[in-house]
Amino acid sequence: MQNINFNDGYKEFSINNDESRIIRFNPSDYGMLERFETARNNIKEELSRLGDGVDIDNNGDAVDGLAKSAEMVRVASDIIRHNINHIFGADVCKSAFGMQSPLSSVGGKTLVERFLDAVFPMIEKEIETEHKASKKRMAKYLGE
Repeated sequence: MQNINFNDGYKEFSINNDESRIIRFNPSDYGMLERFETARNNIKEELSRLGDGVDIDNNGDAVDGLAKSAEMVRVASDIIRHNINHIFGADVCKSAFGMQSPLSSVGGKTLVERFLDAVFPMIEKEIETEHKASKKRMAKYLGE
């Protein structure tokens, strides 16, 4: 089989300096901005819907332990994982959260919020860097 080689921009990142928890994605993919915003809105909506019907503990489990509440937490977790993975086009949740629920709380903030707050500034920075490099290259060809 023949192979096509080119720099696709993918980079690898460890989670919390744990080399066994690696995610791989192109942080300068302009499409990530749209996917990120869509996912953020979907997750906010799901957290709001969940917050209306279920109290969750620090482990992301339903406090009352009722089957209906546990099912709501499971569905919300699945929706969150799906949206996070959609942003990156790969299963990053396994490395980011492991077996923990993305709804688990650390210091009053869910893991999914902590993850998005950590990764989004990096994505913005990479996209800005690529934009500047592209603009510089285009100016060279356009004679600006």
